[in-house]
Amino acid sequence: MAPTLSSEQFFPGKNWNQIFSLLVNALYQVINERLLPDLRQLATERLDYTFLQFIRENSVDSRQVGEEIYRFMAGMLAKPEVRRAFTGSYTAIVSEIVERYLEEIFYRKSYIHFELTKVQRLRMGKDEVANFVLLNLLLKPAIFLFSSSGQAGFERASGMVQSQVAEKVLGPLKKELKSIPEAALASVVHANVSFQENRFIEATARLSAIFGARCRNYQAGITVDRGAESSDKSWLSTARRNHKFYGFDVKMLDELYKIAAENVW
Repeated sequence: MAPTLSSEQFFPGKNWNQIFSLLVNALYQVINERLLPDLRQLATERLDYTFLQFIRENSVDSRQVGEEIYRFMAGMLAKPEVRRAFTGSYTAIVSEIVERYLEEIFYRKSYIHFELTKVQRLRMGKDEVANFVLLNLLLKPAIFLFSSSGQAGFERASGMVQSQVAEKVLGPLKKELKSIPEAALASVVHANVSFQENRFIEATARLSAIFGARCRNYQAGITVDRGAESSDKSWLSTARRNHKFYGFDVKMLDELYKIAAENVW
């Protein structure tokens, strides 16, 4: 469309870079009219932040936490890199993929359940863990607010950052989100770190990385042709083969693959 829109008939006196900026800003405005009310509903009503009291051992005002997160997210989404990274997170939250898989994870009490309850030592039930992972997904793109895909320590292809970059982001994030304990924010930033680089990152972070990546191109309600693999099973199969490149925990992928296969997801 560049040759057409660059003509004097449409934007007289402006070059293509100026025109492109105008179009992107107009597109953001249109999308925000739909996205921001949905985001407020997600942050202030859908997510239950009472799980935070298990981390910091005092009461939590969920409404207050939600409003703080919404204000932060609304400002954060003005940055293009954040918006691109938010696609998978947002889709994962609205598709309820986290809740579906955690139902099976807690029923099976296998590797992922052990990592959550024994290694990360989350003294929480299934619903609380689900909200923890949803918070991770919601805030995971914040890594791009304080860092750039062009800087050292950022892997453009895999979308992962090196541990030292993530740790630098934790400080500014704590200042922006004072109502969220550091342990929860650490899980948020570590969702952007490769498990191949850091074998000690939280199970909630590892799960968030997988679900966020899965949902970048997720489409709900697709009819599977006879003999073809279901969409989740197919994606997880590919992710298992490429787990080192993308920094995933292959044992988590193995368990999620079995769940998807047995439930035809």
